[in-house]
Amino acid sequence: MNNLLVFISAFFIVLISNYGECQVFTIYNSQNSEIPFNTIRCLEKQGEALWVGTDSGLGKFQNNTWEIYNSNNSPLYSDDIRSLKSEGDSVIWIGTVNGGLFSFNGTDWVNFNVSNSGLQDNLVRDINIDQNNDIWLATTEGLFMYDRNNWNHWNMQDSNLLTNNITSIQIGLNNEKYVGTINGGIIYFDSSNQFNEYTISNSDLPDNSVVAIEVDENGQPWFLSPAAGLVNDTDFGGPWLNFNNLNSGLPSTALNCLEFMGNELVIGSEIAGLIFKDGNSWNQFNTTNSSLPDDHILCLVVDDDQNIWAGTFNEGLCKINLENSLDEHFNTQSLIYPNPINSGNKLFFNSEFTGTLSLRNNAGQFLIKENLSNCKSWIIPSNIKSGSYFISYWFCISFFRIKQ
Repeated sequence: MNNLLVFISAFFIVLISNYGECQVFTIYNSQNSEIPFNTIRCLEKQGEALWVGTDSGLGKFQNNTWEIYNSNNSPLYSDDIRSLKSEGDSVIWIGTVNGGLFSFNGTDWVNFNVSNSGLQDNLVRDINIDQNNDIWLATTEGLFMYDRNNWNHWNMQDSNLLTNNITSIQIGLNNEKYVGTINGGIIYFDSSNQFNEYTISNSDLPDNSVVAIEVDENGQPWFLSPAAGLVNDTDFGGPWLNFNNLNSGLPSTALNCLEFMGNELVIGSEIAGLIFKDGNSWNQFNTTNSSLPDDHILCLVVDDDQNIWAGTFNEGLCKINLENSLDEHFNTQSLIYPNPINSGNKLFFNSEFTGTLSLRNNAGQFLIKENLSNCKSWIIPSNIKSGSYFISYWFCISFFRIKQ
């Protein structure tokens, strides 16, 4: 066996198998880098740079060098960063907890707050820029749009929204806007900014709260709901496809963020680490089956090299380098067969195996550990119920399903 687990440094871990697979987890925290705090609230790419928003200031990471901005060294007087949006190659927009909205072009800072602008809330949860270069802001006092001259505002009082509690904004392929709320469903704005609201009362939307939104390459919006899990609007107003821990391989509905990596969907969860959806296949990185430092993921970015950057609640920033496709990393097809399989049947390996085999469920809990010698197959115990599982051997992690 040519499997090797190598520690490169205190924060580099490389897992190499004899099938040529490689996972690299790089951890940046306040102990091993200049990152200002280990709670990472938001991430944003800008060219070769990565902007990192924390509870204690803003970081810019480029060419393995950190630049830190906070209330002590810049006009950014609010250190609690909640949202980021890049504009072109030079301007970054920064949403804070109590300082409103900032813009920074590398030299000059501009601040918009309740005292000097039409913004009526200093807590800016999300920022997006539409195809007209209008800036959209999610706040606890409603939805705001700044067209670089005037402010527009939608709330319960003036616009008959069902809630003022706005969480997220995403721009569609045709300049439509998808707006997530807490207890107010989903708001769709067309290109002329006329809106419709979809809730559990007037549609088959499974939950009235949405915390994150992404749009796929076909223009279909995908939503995260804290009660319903993952939701896909297949025809711009329903029908809605709902994926949860009861009807799919999704291990938890407590989800915080999502990003597309090509056609694959990467989801950051509250308790289950990173979840991957590729077609009908579900896979997972957590603190049990990988070197992910924290199962509580707050934010995600996928860079141009297909590296995944994950901001965690307690353990700083994690970069995950997947050199091959997820199928190759999780060996969903080639290393074990048949897949799916019935419990009580033989699961075959593609080569003889000696060592420790472990079986985990989708939550990462160990169910079985067994020492095998010169085995080409293993019998799935008959008491293992249908569902999605991980089997580990030779430092390989294979994902498979047990049929009803």
